[in-house]
Amino acid sequence: MHQPSRTWKLLGLAATTALALSACMGPTGSGQQEATAAATGDWGEATGEIEFWDTNANPALSAAWEKLIDRFEQEHPDIQVEYVGLPNSSYLQKVDNALATGTVPDVMLIGNDVANLIAQNALAPLDEAYEESGILPRIDGSMLDSERENAPDGKLYKAPLSALSDVIWYRTDWLAEAGLAAPTSYDEFFAAAEELTAKQDNRFGFAFRGGPGSMPPMFAMTYGMSGIGEFFTEDGQATLDAPENVAAFERYTSLYGRVSAEADLTNDYAKIVAAFDGGSAWATHHNLGSYQDHIKALGADKVAGVQPFPDAEGVVTATTPAISGLGVLADSDRKAAAWEFVEFMSTEGNSEWVEQVGQVPANLDAQDDPWIERSQPLREIVATSENPETQYVKLPTYLPDWASICKTEMEPDFQAVLTGTMAPRDFLTKYADRFEQAQAEYEEHAKG
Repeated sequence: MHQPSRTWKLLGLAATTALALSACMGPTGSGQQEATAAATGDWGEATGEIEFWDTNANPALSAAWEKLIDRFEQEHPDIQVEYVGLPNSSYLQKVDNALATGTVPDVMLIGNDVANLIAQNALAPLDEAYEESGILPRIDGSMLDSERENAPDGKLYKAPLSALSDVIWYRTDWLAEAGLAAPTSYDEFFAAAEELTAKQDNRFGFAFRGGPGSMPPMFAMTYGMSGIGEFFTEDGQATLDAPENVAAFERYTSLYGRVSAEADLTNDYAKIVAAFDGGSAWATHHNLGSYQDHIKALGADKVAGVQPFPDAEGVVTATTPAISGLGVLADSDRKAAAWEFVEFMSTEGNSEWVEQVGQVPANLDAQDDPWIERSQPLREIVATSENPETQYVKLPTYLPDWASICKTEMEPDFQAVLTGTMAPRDFLTKYADRFEQAQAEYEEHAKG
């Protein structure tokens, strides 16, 4: 059997609490039907029209999906796929409305908000479908394990397509023009961002993400600089407001307005990419998903994507990669047809799709494709994962409230920090308490 790629040998680091609870806790109801049985016998025939929601849509990615859908339909003439593209910054409301009204799609692209969908019994377990299809040995086991950790019953509710790490992006050509060396530490990175800022020329050292989606870079930069390697301590205390994190968070937020534009307060993914690729910012923080945008706009020789910088002792602290994948909706009447699409994207279509988004494939054969080695950011991620001094912070994406806390609660308060109406320490303490509350509720349900 093909063994999991060395790239992701560390990806399967367990969320210890989630694993401990998995044996005694099942999905909870929230106005939805009871969790669908794992059996696929009642999934019907693999025919008809299915609706697919892409929850990370933009023009380039939508075009890539349409191309793959055409290929799938040619190979499966009895199945038609209706593509619906939803921007990542606003799809959650549409998904919640669909669940409330019962007008759900058949299959959906899902990221780190999977636990919320599992808690609502919105997704069909895929374990038996994997077994019956015979594709299980072809999928990266560490990604499968990571997904099982997000489900309190230990089942698979999302078929992994790719893993994406957070990345610090910077312009190598700006450094060359200024006669600066590539940064190898946070001190050097911050110094370069200051030196390369020329506000009068609309040139900034950093494109700051202050709007939708601002929490992943905040977690990555804060823990990356603090060196704290766990989100919860063994006794259940959140580390978010530890003194080292407070200092790191203050340093990260100091980038806003000082070496970034004031308008960055509302920046989402599209705006930070536009600033970076458009030539108004030397650096930004995003995940692997924007790599293709950068190289198309600037050329691979002008862009570098790097992992967290090591501390003085050489320790690298990174947040665990997020898994992007497909889920089959529990209320779908065409689960068998939806699974055929999932299986296609997990096998034949995996390499083409993942190369387009610049991430790490879940398919083991695709992990050996030549484009992986040609990708500078992916080589950096390999080196980080193989470094014995690397530690990974497992974010508690298994909490049903994870997505809503990050998006609905934290984002507005984060903007308050940036505008000076909320103290950085108060922000971190508020959400350390909030995550401890969510964790306690999660554990309490396990006892029920």
